[in-house]
Amino acid sequence: MDRRRFLNRTGLAVGAGISLPVLSAFEEVNQCEKNSSQYKLNSWSDLRDMFDLETGKTHMALMLLASHPKPVKEEIERHRANFDKNPAEYWEENFQTAEPRVVEVAAKYLNADPSEVALTDSTTQGLGILYTGMKLREGDEILTTTHGHYSTEKALEFSAERSGASIKRIDLYEDPSQVSGDEVLSRLKKNITPNTRLLAVTWVHSCSGVKLPISEISGLIKEVNQSRAEKNRIYFAVDGVHAFGLDNIDVNELGCDFLVAGTHKWIFGPRGTGILWAKKDAHDMLVPVIPAFSMAYGEWLGFIPKEQINFSHLNSPGGFHAFEHRWSLHKAFEMHMTIGKQNIASRSKALNQMLKEGMADIPHVKLLTPMSDNYSEAINCFEIDGLGPDEIVQKLHQKKIIASSSPYRKSYARLTPSVINTEEEVEKCLVALRALF
Repeated sequence: MDRRRFLNRTGLAVGAGISLPVLSAFEEVNQCEKNSSQYKLNSWSDLRDMFDLETGKTHMALMLLASHPKPVKEEIERHRANFDKNPAEYWEENFQTAEPRVVEVAAKYLNADPSEVALTDSTTQGLGILYTGMKLREGDEILTTTHGHYSTEKALEFSAERSGASIKRIDLYEDPSQVSGDEVLSRLKKNITPNTRLLAVTWVHSCSGVKLPISEISGLIKEVNQSRAEKNRIYFAVDGVHAFGLDNIDVNELGCDFLVAGTHKWIFGPRGTGILWAKKDAHDMLVPVIPAFSMAYGEWLGFIPKEQINFSHLNSPGGFHAFEHRWSLHKAFEMHMTIGKQNIASRSKALNQMLKEGMADIPHVKLLTPMSDNYSEAINCFEIDGLGPDEIVQKLHQKKIIASSSPYRKSYARLTPSVINTEEEVEKCLVALRALF
């Protein structure tokens, strides 16, 4: 398909008006606070205006760390000002209500029960809490992949060392650009053994851009578990950070038992925030790792009944945090629901498809990420003949395009458009890539 036909098909033609029908209707926000509605949100450019991004640069690495949008920034500043005036009283007056409010809105975003959602400081912390706390036994097997982040690998190693479980790492595909669901499922099925007790995967691989078919994998695990006793059940855990905030996520449809994600990337939440979700029938598989400062503290003091304490209370790490950030996370979720989760998913897919199709037309660029949005999200990994990944990133930075490289044993250059990027910025990246050879 030529570029003009593609742009017309997706409504991304340069200069075309981009409308957000759900923004005016606020269909999803009816179930949450409407504080974000004080801002004008009739177009994607209105959304872009909510961020104080440095002008003159094309920001194609926001998958690393988000800029705070106005609703989040203003909430942070409100909390910070009150803490600076009277930190002790402000904390005492708010700590029992601020975090439950965040948990409630996060649960609405996920279509989950608030008791299933714990707050963390990052994906890494969530992975550490999850895998360190799992009740694995000596002789159990952890099945995972070679495509996970360092944080997943180390957290699983720590878990195995404590429990005596073993780890099996497998490749899920040969060529990331040609990955298929059948290939992934067949490799997983082949490597499940009677001792497999935990399957740990990453939803979107930041080393290649591949997105795994999580619902289909959940179906495979459910099928295997039907012939197992409950004590030998396989639990399915997902590092979902690079789909969280992009896909129209409903955890009940995903079918996994655990989902971990930082919320300071695609969600545009405060830096130093994240979530750990666990299905109710998987709660007993986890022992808390970090003491909680919540209702669990009240239970310890003796004035809250033990039966009122749930997974969220026990697994949201206590201690003193950057509370102005943690207590402002609900604003990011509200903003996403105001825009509409499906609107965000569609916009992201269109921008990234535009980039991938353009990259595929450049002879000296090798796109490693699958073309299909069934198996990719918004991380686009690529090579250029004669240039290393860091050289590519440096040359793009010289053209004021902020790219990144993947921090893995085998590294690639990455461009990662988000919904606050524009069609013109995608085209600018393609022009720059054509000139790099």
